[in-house]
Amino acid sequence: MTNQIVLNGLPLPQASFDRYACREESLTRQLDMISGRRVLERIGRKWKVWRVRWACDYLEDEICRPALEILRSGGPLTASVLPDNGGGMVTASFVVESVTDPTFLIDDDDRPVWHGLGFTLREERPHA
Repeated sequence: MTNQIVLNGLPLPQASFDRYACREESLTRQLDMISGRRVLERIGRKWKVWRVRWACDYLEDEICRPALEILRSGGPLTASVLPDNGGGMVTASFVVESVTDPTFLIDDDDRPVWHGLGFTLREERPHA
């Protein structure tokens, strides 16, 4: 089975349905206009960054806690991701844009699990 994403050496379980996406997009920056509007400005035509979205319904404690530690570290992290363009795994330095905190619950088999962890990542340095 191919991994979709590996965070700092920690392979995460495969997300199913629409819970994983990895796409290449143009490098942009947000600008606040004098009128108060917020716009996105594309920086060059050749510069691209990888943007990753991952979420999982249920995670074992052995995976969830190390993943949260990595995601909450505050610094860049190394991740290997499977892009949607059909190529192989891409490894790069990413920054965490958002994290959806999981909740704790007991599943149908009376096992403790974490529910609802999700995050988005953006490549730290653009590539051509």
